[in-house]
Amino acid sequence: MNESLRIYWLLLPAACIVVLDEWLKARGLALLPDETALVEPHVIDFAIHKNPGLAFDLPFRLELVIGLSILIGIVLARAAYKTWRRRPKIAFSIFLIILGALGNLYDRIMYGFTVDYIIVMGRIAINFSDALILLGIVALLILPAKRPRQGVDTSH
Repeated sequence: MNESLRIYWLLLPAACIVVLDEWLKARGLALLPDETALVEPHVIDFAIHKNPGLAFDLPFRLELVIGLSILIGIVLARAAYKTWRRRPKIAFSIFLIILGALGNLYDRIMYGFTVDYIIVMGRIAINFSDALILLGIVALLILPAKRPRQGVDTSH
């Protein structure tokens, strides 16, 4: 099996993480307290934070957030498609971002806000979809910008 196919099999667990994330969000909305109920925050708490805007609670109209999310998703999908044969790790990283963004887009469409259920140090609210987005971004930042040419020694 070539490298591209091996790497893309890893998208299946990532997609499962998004499905698990959506289940946890639905359960969290039904069972967890609102984050404002946390009197003494711990390093990690489980409570609901409703983010109606962009990342970091930046206020923005829901329709624009959804439209912008779809547009960015299309641009990222095009970039992943263009690189998947030559740079499968880059494309995989982009697909992680897309999968995470789809989880949060689903929230915005279904609930009118993104559901975060992990509260870190009483300040940062995240979910598993956010973690996939972050993982994809970090991978893009640490992967080499260009693939070394065959036969060229890059060890020095």
